[in-house]
Amino acid sequence: MTNADHRRPDLLAARFRADHDLSGLGVLNEGISGNRLLHDPKPPAGSDAESYAAYFGQAAVRRFDRDVASQAGARYVIVLLGVNDLGHPGTSAPLSEKVTPAEVEEGYRRLIARAHDRGLKIYGATITPFRDDTFGFYGAEHEAQRQEINRWIRTSGAFDAVIDFDRLLRDPQQPDRLAARYDSGDHLHPNDAGTAAMAAAIPLRLFR
Repeated sequence: MTNADHRRPDLLAARFRADHDLSGLGVLNEGISGNRLLHDPKPPAGSDAESYAAYFGQAAVRRFDRDVASQAGARYVIVLLGVNDLGHPGTSAPLSEKVTPAEVEEGYRRLIARAHDRGLKIYGATITPFRDDTFGFYGAEHEAQRQEINRWIRTSGAFDAVIDFDRLLRDPQQPDRLAARYDSGDHLHPNDAGTAAMAAAIPLRLFR
């Protein structure tokens, strides 16, 4: 629902306020719709994306120090990035910007290193399913890449903890698809029930 403050960071902040030990902890939302981990916006000439791609913001590896690590009082970081790195090339970015799982993983490692240099704990979130999305992201290659990246997030030990949004939101009968009860209708973005489930699934022990 638009302008209802039902975003995941809003709901996580409400959980903090309701917890005696965490009530002094705030949530700084530095997420940007359409943001990528590795590339700045670069819409193909003449495409519809020329009218909106600039709003996607600088790549996370470029903006992390400014937008996250340098924030006064910051202690923890949750990273949910990667789906746009898979889906934008060929839709709202040039095909030449296609990425490999290894490149995405290296991008995560760069954020992890910068966070640790600043004394921050950094938690990695798995990439959620997007089969049959209306933006043209889905395909067998991208699904295989998503699975490989998620496997790395879960098993590498590179992040200080893992928040498994993929496991939470996927359809148990078709794991490459969002569960219907969490699907906004575009098969990529979760609805209000999905964002509420995501916020509720973040373990508060990670912030104690």
